[in-house]
Amino acid sequence: MFKLVLDYVRKNKWIYILVAISLIIYDATLVIPTRVIQGLVDGMTKQTLTEQELLGTIGFLLFATLMNYGSAVIWHLKLFQQSVHFKFDMQQRAFHKLVSMRTPFYEKFRSGDMMTRFSTDVEMLQDMVGYGLMIILYAGGMIGFVIPVMFLISWEIALLGMVPIFIMTYGTYKISQPLEQKVDEAREAISELSNEVLETVEGIRVIRAYSKKANQSSRFAQKTAALATRWNDIARYRALYMPMYSFMLGLSTVLILGAGVYFMEAGRVSMGQVVALQLYVVSLVEPFAMLSDFILVYQTGKTSFGKLQELIETGDEMEEDGKMVLNHLQEIRLENYSFSYGQASQASLKRISMNLKAGQTLGLVGKTGAGKTSLVRQFLRQYPVGQGEFTINGYPITDYSRKSLEALIGYVPQEHILFSRTVGENIAMGKAQASQDEIMQAIATAAFREDLERMTDGIKTTIGERGLSISGGQKQRISIARAFIRQPELLILDDSLSAVDARTERQIIQNIQQERRGKTNIIVTHRLSAVHQADWVLVLDEGRIVEEGTPDQLLAQKGWYYEQYQRQQAQGEEE
Repeated sequence: MFKLVLDYVRKNKWIYILVAISLIIYDATLVIPTRVIQGLVDGMTKQTLTEQELLGTIGFLLFATLMNYGSAVIWHLKLFQQSVHFKFDMQQRAFHKLVSMRTPFYEKFRSGDMMTRFSTDVEMLQDMVGYGLMIILYAGGMIGFVIPVMFLISWEIALLGMVPIFIMTYGTYKISQPLEQKVDEAREAISELSNEVLETVEGIRVIRAYSKKANQSSRFAQKTAALATRWNDIARYRALYMPMYSFMLGLSTVLILGAGVYFMEAGRVSMGQVVALQLYVVSLVEPFAMLSDFILVYQTGKTSFGKLQELIETGDEMEEDGKMVLNHLQEIRLENYSFSYGQASQASLKRISMNLKAGQTLGLVGKTGAGKTSLVRQFLRQYPVGQGEFTINGYPITDYSRKSLEALIGYVPQEHILFSRTVGENIAMGKAQASQDEIMQAIATAAFREDLERMTDGIKTTIGERGLSISGGQKQRISIARAFIRQPELLILDDSLSAVDARTERQIIQNIQQERRGKTNIIVTHRLSAVHQADWVLVLDEGRIVEEGTPDQLLAQKGWYYEQYQRQQAQGEEE
């Protein structure tokens, strides 16, 4: 953590040099008033203070006060501005990490925990760079200025008065030792609470449907209480600080005044010097008290740094990105290809062999859990490549840069992710600088025009976060339009027509055949009518290809495809 902070300070060294200089001036001007009071007390005691000296002293105090104020404005402003910039830099690094990682990375972190690392943990580190550095510089400067001045006045009285402060420092250290564990527990409680809120927002429809609002509220109350308990534990330890400071300050006052009287009688110090020593000791209480705050800031910063570092350093186990740029898809070939998810006990794909040429439409059908989605995910490079041959245009897929591969693919997943924006903005995400005509053409291709006309604001209708305000079929067609507008060389529809009726499905399939003539498509579906015009169809079962051929060839084989086709035809006639 200190290396991270020091690297940031070095990167912005001129600003921090300005902060350091202004803090030195600030600390120095804090010592001046006590030194002036010492001279005034001695002058009044000896009755040598003149009116001219008094006016000069007042003028000097005003000058020191203005210097103190001006320097305080500079170091406060610059120090905390830099802490905000530090927070921005850390969030940028973390966000860049998030958008560059593939699926295995996201399987290692809960969503709520990731949000806590992204928000709370970054803010804790910001406190370390802002308030923490302020404590080090301000408290260190005060101690560095005050203690030498005290020892110059009388090292014996100064040392005696400092004994309670040394005891206080040691006591602060002992009290703070259990804080690290308490801070860890509090941070985990925050993560649990964030996760609970996120799950509630995402699952609000299910919670309402099953009348679980009271149960969810109870769970939230328990987690909130757990968080409050953790912070109360931290507050209990911190509550020990101030009584200890008050007691030690009182003890230090008694020691200084007692020793001061003794040394005054011996003629070794003046009354002004004794008063100054007492004021100096009082001024040391704040920096030493701030050091106790630094302990908490350090503990929370250390915990947050560990969590952020884990997020930044954790990889997605993907191979090194390829160097070749893929400009066109001519042929995709798999030969004896097998794939397993990281924690799975058995392979999800087993000895798959297929050859997809440019301009062809491939259909993938089979039972639920047969491996259809696992197969299309291989083209998206969301997981490390499995075993066997996987080539594009004759070269291993790992030779190509993932960015160039993604640029040629349009993907419509089973789970449709929409954003809290307008219909038009959600569709236009598929293509930068998309025109209004292109958006409307994509809408027509996805058979969404009639639904759009029924919406209040048409294309400018805001659909709500995750598309909560629209139906499942509308979500699917907006997602399809988003893929269509991209005009990708390879379009993958992963069971993307399940929420639309048979008539709308036929219309979309006809549009695909018309609009994407000569382009490559992969259609994953449970309805065989969606792949009836496909060039080739694979039937999967338990990760294996059990049947393959054209739709007519599969019907002639009278296997699973034929039986499913007959069943769906019968259901269609009944409807």
